[in-house]
Amino acid sequence: MQTGYLTVETHAGHSGLSRVNLYSALPDPEPTGDVQPRIRYIAHFNDGDAARMHAHEVLRRHLIDLEAHLYRVSAEHAVAAIEASDLRHRRVYLDPAFSDDSKLSIDELSARFRNRRRRRDNFFQTVGYIGIALLLFNLIALSLV
Repeated sequence: MQTGYLTVETHAGHSGLSRVNLYSALPDPEPTGDVQPRIRYIAHFNDGDAARMHAHEVLRRHLIDLEAHLYRVSAEHAVAAIEASDLRHRRVYLDPAFSDDSKLSIDELSARFRNRRRRRDNFFQTVGYIGIALLLFNLIALSLV
């Protein structure tokens, strides 16, 4: 388990694509000139690899290249996927070029991702309780025979 900085990067020549990268040291978010790709978001995680896996879990249906960690999503969507993580993290940088509408979209998407995960967790927890109840019922029914 190593700390890391998870970033969302975009490239002007590839609109609609976002890359989720993991760095061991804090990358410089400020663009100098026409440097591409452009870092749009940075978050610090205590376990960087787990954070990347959590982000991939949300974005997996939009995967283009696993090796490059490239997804066909907007930067806002990728940021929301990272923000929705239950892992302890700290936002280090959010691109000031994001409009207020984009920031609102990030908040709404991350809330939707959290709710989806909670519903899935509740479903599987309920299935587990039903399974335990069936096992206990079978145990009691067979012991009475």
